[in-house]
Amino acid sequence: MDVILRDISEGDSDWLHGLNEACLPAVNQLSQKDLWALVRKTAVTRVAELDGQPVGVAMTLAPKVGHTSMNYLWFDQRFDDFLYLDRIMVDDRARGAGIGKALYQDVFQFAATLPGIRAVTCEVNLRPFNAGSLKFHAALGFVTVGEQETEGGKKAVSLMRRPVGV
Repeated sequence: MDVILRDISEGDSDWLHGLNEACLPAVNQLSQKDLWALVRKTAVTRVAELDGQPVGVAMTLAPKVGHTSMNYLWFDQRFDDFLYLDRIMVDDRARGAGIGKALYQDVFQFAATLPGIRAVTCEVNLRPFNAGSLKFHAALGFVTVGEQETEGGKKAVSLMRRPVGV
């Protein structure tokens, strides 16, 4: 099965909200209206399809777009040369089919086309500990550039950066 990647469209709104809800608590809960407002802020939101059905999404933000996520702000206050991967979500039924890797590669290629962008950034949970995600990100060339606690200390994240063109 081939993965097809495309830009998101307004017709994806219901599907995107359903996927976001299914991915809780790995992503934060947003109303459908707020999730679509986030899409409008993105540098690019890409959808992965298998057999003509959407099964994954990657949402990216450029610097200085007024996003209020604590992790985005960590990067925005320290760097001006990044593309932040706000969320990447894959439908449980499509896990293991290479969707996540295809979306990451697509984000890396997109970042390489943007003037002044020298890195892709994201965060990975340290509390609760996500060993699989840390290993996956390290294999893609991400390195930790910081750590912070979120949600009043209930969570902790590794803030990661991967140079464009690696």
